[in-house]
Amino acid sequence: MARPEPETDPVRRSLSLPAAALILLTALAPDAGLSRSLEDSLRLDIEDGRLDAFSKIEAAFILSGVEDPDSLKACVDWHRGIVRTIEEYRFPMTDRAGSARRVFAWLHGAWLVRYDAAATTLTDVRDRKTYNCVSGTILFNLTCEALGWSTDAFETPTHVYTFFNNYTERIPIENTSPMGFDIMKNLGEYSRFLLQYYPGNRAARIGLDRLFAYENGKGREINNTELLGLLAYNRAFFARKDSSYERAWDYVLLARRFNRDSRSNVDFEIGLTFERGSVLLKRGENRTAFETYAEGFRRFPDIGDLRLNARAAFFRFLQAPQPWDSIRPALDTALDLPAWNRGDLPFLQRRLAGLHASAPDRAVAEEIRAYIEALPGLAEELKD
Repeated sequence: MARPEPETDPVRRSLSLPAAALILLTALAPDAGLSRSLEDSLRLDIEDGRLDAFSKIEAAFILSGVEDPDSLKACVDWHRGIVRTIEEYRFPMTDRAGSARRVFAWLHGAWLVRYDAAATTLTDVRDRKTYNCVSGTILFNLTCEALGWSTDAFETPTHVYTFFNNYTERIPIENTSPMGFDIMKNLGEYSRFLLQYYPGNRAARIGLDRLFAYENGKGREINNTELLGLLAYNRAFFARKDSSYERAWDYVLLARRFNRDSRSNVDFEIGLTFERGSVLLKRGENRTAFETYAEGFRRFPDIGDLRLNARAAFFRFLQAPQPWDSIRPALDTALDLPAWNRGDLPFLQRRLAGLHASAPDRAVAEEIRAYIEALPGLAEELKD
C-alpha cells in the first residue's frame, strides 16, 4: 500500500495575548511610520547590538515615531533642557541616592504627570506629559545617564522598572508612581500594585505575598540599550493590530537587535509568528512560511505547534517544482529541526532522487547524492 504524502496543512493556531503581556504594548498613539532614512540608519547602527552613530536618546525618539532630522533635533534639545534644568538645582552629587530621589520627584512633578498605560513613547511624555512603565523608565534612566549616574532596568513578563546603581547598593525604582523610589522598602504595597497586571484568578494562584518574587523569577536585568527595544516591540504591536504582519515582523526583528531576550513580549512574538506564517502560506510563499515557523521553533522550543507547522510548510514548499539552489538552504534548516516522522523519509528520498535525476550538471548531482546518502542516518535517529 502506498504511503500517504506528509500532511501539509499547518495547525491553525493564533495565541491570544494575556492582558498581563500587554502592559508594555497597549499604546494607542497613531503609528505615522518612521522616516525611512532614520529607521534604516538606526537598523544598521544597532546591527551589532550597540549604538555608535546614534545616542540612546536619539534612538528612543526614533523608536517613538519621530520622522525627520529636524524633529529629532527638537526632541533631543527638549531632553537636554531637562538635564540642564536639573543641573541648575545643584543637587549634592556626593549623595547620589538622595540626589536621584530628588530628580525622580522632579520628573514626576514636571513631566511624568499622568500615568496612562497607552503612553508608551517619549513623545507621549514630551507632548502630553503622560507615561507608562516603558516611557517613564526610559526617561528616568537616560536622564540619570546624562547626569553621570549608572542605571539598568529589570524586565519581567508584565513590567519594567529601574535599578539605580548607588556604588555597591542597587536601588529598585518603580517609575509608574511618584512614591516608587526604592520599592524594596514596601514590598507588600508593591505586590498590591502588581495585582493590576494579573487578571482573573492568576494572582490568587500565585499568591499576593509571592507576586514580586514570581515577577523577578521570570524576568531578567537589561541595560539601557536593551530597554529601548521595548519601544520597537510597541511599534510591532500597533502594526499587528492593523494586520500589517510584515511591518510588525520588521519591527520585531529591529526590537531583537536591541533586546535579544525580551521577557515581556514572548506571547506576542509567538502569536505573530503563527499569524505571519499563516498569511505567507495563503499567499503561496511556502519557503518564507517555513523559515518563519522554523525560526520561531528555535526561539521557542516548548511550542510544539511551531515545529508541526514548520514541518508542514517545508513539505508544501518541497512538493512544488523548485531549483536545487532554492531547496538546499531550506533542507539544511529542516534537517536541523527535530520535526521529522519516519513516514516523511520515503517522500523526501523520492523528491531528492528526482532532483538528482534532473540535476543540471555533475557537481549538483554529487551534492544531491550526498544528501540522499545522509538520510539513512536520519532514519536511525527516528527509530523508536
